[in-house]
Amino acid sequence: MSTKTIERIKGEIKRELLQEFVLPILREVKDAEGEYKKSFVKKVLRAAKEKTIYVYDPKTFLRQIAR
Repeated sequence: MSTKTIERIKGEIKRELLQEFVLPILREVKDAEGEYKKSFVKKVLRAAKEKTIYVYDPKTFLRQIAR
């Protein structure tokens, strides 16, 4: 067998592996609990960018969240 033939066979095997195993897995990957609503994701990302109001302090934590 020549090197060219071996490389061609390797390429075919890689393509078949992708088509048969990897791509179907990637298409069906979903969160087990379902998908998040786009509006919820936008709210969370917006909130993450905002300046924080409180800084965690174990002594005053309960007072801060009780407001």
